[in-house]
Amino acid sequence: MPSRRTIPVWAAALAACSAGSEPSAPFIIMPATLNNGAGVELQVNGAGVVDLSAAAVPNMSFQLVANLKPDGTANGHFRFSRESAAGLHEFEGDVTCLTVDPNFPGRARIGGIVTANTSTAPSSLTENHEVGDDVWFRVLDDGNGGRAVDRSTTLGFKPTLVNTSAEYCALPFADGPFWNPASIFPLAQGTIRVNP
Repeated sequence: MPSRRTIPVWAAALAACSAGSEPSAPFIIMPATLNNGAGVELQVNGAGVVDLSAAAVPNMSFQLVANLKPDGTANGHFRFSRESAAGLHEFEGDVTCLTVDPNFPGRARIGGIVTANTSTAPSSLTENHEVGDDVWFRVLDDGNGGRAVDRSTTLGFKPTLVNTSAEYCALPFADGPFWNPASIFPLAQGTIRVNP
């Protein structure tokens, strides 16, 4: 993947998660200059719709920007939304950790804290889904500028694999239970960028 010093401004209008719904408002990813006085060593950003047909559930829209600073701290924000027969599953959060696979730089783990839960589906309204709870997901940048298919998981909450975002970001990247290719889904539209 070519090294980039500046990430361009772009907007992605998100498609609705189910037929007949209105599309979400555009999500703007603002420019970030990497290693040029902005204090950002790595950035993961993206927006689009994750195709969850392989899991036999409706598609999920997402927006994310995550930054890793030279001191190892991370910041950013994300939003995931999916409509189901049981209701809406919708979360927003702040990024607290970000790690990238040293052997496959397009693989990234992102952890954070829930800042808003506007879900109506009962399964997303448990004590593990409250504001302030840890949440995590992983993404894959195909590395081909959108010519192949980027991927994302759905959101994870305790006790799925771990109990905290920090524990999730520290998991190994090797294929197996901690990087299961069957649980990371292709984008139906949009893109994800992992920018070193």
